[in-house]
This record gives sequence, C-alpha cells and structure tokens, in this order.
Amino acid sequence: MPERPRAPLPGDPRPERLKVVAELGRPQSLPAGEEQFEAMGTGQDILVLGLGPEPGLLAELLPRDGVSFVECPEFEAQMPPEWGKAVPRAWQRLSPDKALAAVAAGRRVLVYRPNLRLFPSFWGPLRAAAQVASLGRGQAHEALREVWLPARENGLLVRELADAFGEEGFSVRLLAPEDLSKNLPRLLREATPALFLSLNFAGLDAHGEAFHLLEAAGAAVAVWCVDNPFHLLSGLRSGFWKKALLCVTDDSFTPRLMDLGARAVLHLPLAAWRGFGANVDAKIETNDDVAEAEGAPPVRDYGLAERLVFVGRSEFPDKAGFFAGITLPEDVWEAARERLDRGFRPDFAWWAERLGSLLWPGRQSREPGFGAEQCAREWRARCLAAGARETPFTVFGDAGWDALVPGLTDRREPVDYYGPLADIYAQAGAVLNVTSLLLPAGLTQRHFDVWAAGGFLLTDATPGLAIFPEELWREISFGRPDDIPGLFRKFKNSRTSRETLTAAWRELIFEKHTYRHRVRSVLDWLDLD
Repeated sequence: MPERPRAPLPGDPRPERLKVVAELGRPQSLPAGEEQFEAMGTGQDILVLGLGPEPGLLAELLPRDGVSFVECPEFEAQMPPEWGKAVPRAWQRLSPDKALAAVAAGRRVLVYRPNLRLFPSFWGPLRAAAQVASLGRGQAHEALREVWLPARENGLLVRELADAFGEEGFSVRLLAPEDLSKNLPRLLREATPALFLSLNFAGLDAHGEAFHLLEAAGAAVAVWCVDNPFHLLSGLRSGFWKKALLCVTDDSFTPRLMDLGARAVLHLPLAAWRGFGANVDAKIETNDDVAEAEGAPPVRDYGLAERLVFVGRSEFPDKAGFFAGITLPEDVWEAARERLDRGFRPDFAWWAERLGSLLWPGRQSREPGFGAEQCAREWRARCLAAGARETPFTVFGDAGWDALVPGLTDRREPVDYYGPLADIYAQAGAVLNVTSLLLPAGLTQRHFDVWAAGGFLLTDATPGLAIFPEELWREISFGRPDDIPGLFRKFKNSRTSRETLTAAWRELIFEKHTYRHRVRSVLDWLDLD
C-alpha cells in the first residue's frame, strides 16, 4: 500500500502557489485550502461560486451529485490544464444569470473568498445575492424612507444633509464608516434604506463588497465626490463605482468619468446651509433692542470691518502621505510656472494632459493632482501676498501661511466652522476666496457661505462660477492677484453697490443653491419621492 501523506515539516519547502493576473492587472497568489471557502444558506443542493486553485480538493469534500458551479472566465483562462481535468464531470456549470436564479431558489452556497479581491466586479454581485438570500429577512423587515449616511456626527456636511433630507421628508441615520463592513449585513436584515449616500466613498470598501450588498438588498447608492473624483478613485480596487450614481462638485470631470464607464454622473455643486446664516440680520445689529429682546446671542467684534479676510488651511491634511514618492518633470513645472505668471490656471486637467496620466485604474491620477496642488499652493500664496501688500489683511489659518506669505502681519488661529466663522464672514470688509486648482471648474464652500452669512466675497474667476448669473460674478471676481487690492477698494468706497450685490447674491443663494436644492436633485435623479 502506498504510504499515507505526512504533514509538512518546518524544514520542507513551501508549495508554490498558483498566480493570476487580477482584475486591475496585478499578479496575485491564490490561497488554497478548505478554509478559503465561505458557506451560506441551508439548501440541499450546492452552488460553488469559484472553484479556487484546487478543484480536486472540492471534489473530495462535496458530493458527486447536486453540485453546480460558476467560474470567472478571466480566472479560468489562466489555470493550467490539470485544473480543468480535476472538475467532476457530474457538476453542472452555470452562467452568472442562472446562478442568481439558483440563489433565489434556495441553494446552499460556497464562496471562494479570495475571488472577491481578485475579480471583484464579477464575483461581487453574485456573492452579495447569496448573502442577501441568507440574511433571513422576514416580515419584520422594512423598506424605510430613510437615508443611511456613513459619517460621524461632527463629520463633513452631516448637519447640512440631515436638515436637507429632513425638509424633503427623509430621516437620516448615521453609520460609523469604519465598522460598516461588519455591521451592514445585520442592518440590512432589519431594514433597507431608500438611499445610501456616501461622501467621498466613506463606508464603501475598496473592492465594492458593501456596494454590491446594498445594491442586492434594493437600496439606491450614490457617492458625492466632494473632492477630486480621480483622487478618490485612486484608492479603489474595483470598478464598482461605475454602477453607483456619482455626484461631482466639478462638472468638468463628467466626460472623463463617462469615458471610463460611469453609468450616471450628476453635477452637484456645494451649497448653502440655512443654519449657517441663521439670524444673520439680528447678529449684524447686535446693539438693536429688538435683537436683544429676541434673545440674539452676543457677538464678539473681531475688528474686521475695514479688512480683507481669508480663512483656510495652507494645505490639505496628510498631503505628504497622499503624494508620497511622486516626482514630476522639471520642464512641465517650468511651463506651469510660466502659465501662472501669465494669469492662466495650470489646473488638474492641464497637468493630466501634459503628463498623459492614466486616470483609472491605479494611482497615476495623483501625479497631475500633485502638480495641480503645488500650483494651487503658489496661486494662493500670490493672492494672499497681493492682499497683504496693499490692503488691511487678516488670515485665519495655520502657521504654514507665515512662510508662504512673508508680508503677512495679522494671522490669527484657525476657527471652528460651526463656531464663529459666520460672524467673521458677516463682519469682514470683504472675504477673499482662492479656488483649488485640483477642481478645474469647482467652487468652494465660501462661494455660498459668505453670502449666506451676510458677508461680501471677492473670488478668483474660476469656470465654476458659470452656475451663477454672469452679471453677478463678474462684479466680484479677479483674474490676477494684482487685481485684488483695487477690487477691495472699489467696494469699500461704494457702499451702495456693495449692499445691492450682497442682497442679490443672498437672494440667489437661498432661492437656488441650498443643500435642500442639492438633495432634491439627487432624489429626483434616483426617482425617490
């Protein structure tokens, strides 16, 4: 009799694993063994989602009859001849569509888990369907008029969106983004939201497992890309994003996203929150007896009535880590500096074209992003320096501005967005905005908040201003840093023009550009009424 195989010893060479080139073009090893399979459901017949590198092992573990399987064509094409010979002939091969029907009919399912990292676009929907079928959602399960928002209570746009959805008749449930993959099956067993809205892909894992599970459960999924969408995509490992509704603050990204396969892209700029400018009129007139009688809180005088004010960071958090290892050609740097000198914008689109960057898949999109961010830093520094030279100028921001703007004499510490910022905007002689070159046609929160707070904005002439009437934005915009002091003096010396423009802008913002308007756009697009 042949000897029984012995267990491997510490000195034995490790068996060589099979490798495949995965969905995004990277070679990866294939883990083997019974423990790589996940079981779901309780049906009698068995459906195998992915045979793994050792179909012979499954043949030993599973019965000869009553077994069907699905295999990814890209995976199977890379397997050696002996792999196919090890698949029992009695097992039935199913197409993905027939596999979905089998899952719905109640099969027991085995999933080769590593496939969800190898070919997530193929396996994600199949595994999610099996997962939903195994959740055991009974009569207690509800389809809610609720929006699930993966964010912390003090997170980006949380208050604004909660109020806006509430005005449209939807409640908002906050979910901890870092725990979501673990908790999502339990949550979906209890209820299905009308909408899962992710800000910058928060709460959605890189391979799309959470997305596919939400989709299989019947929830609409939208992602609001508040930042550069290609920077956000650089952190993903699957093309699941193409199936979600992508909302972009900068419409110049739409054609490129559609070319890469996005099914739906909605232009959704930032907006104003009525809570930010609440009681502005009472706050501005703090000595008014009526305001005091109505309980308007006392407002600190920041001494800004004759000053040009800028509020913001000198660079975004973890910039060094995000752009680590990137170097760019010196000749392109030189061309970008010359472009700045001539009053043009070397923005993300310009850098992407000059570098010929592949924007998806992978992280190449960070290369034009690095160039655009460095130019944006220089552009901000030039604008602030022009303000500091010829106007009474105040910056609320971090110490990084001290080195970037040597002539700066009045820098104050950063302020809380939900704290005194609205009062600072309202009291300033004017508020300076400088738009990031990472968003070629984007707008900042200042384009809305300053007017909402009753303040007066001066902004660089970004293409994103086209969403507003030209007769309004051309009055308050500049093309070159040297234009800033003259523009500030113009409105300082013309109180009537300033008040007329402020009233017109404030009326426009609240009539057409609040977060309720943005939320309504998303609900209309998804036909959620």
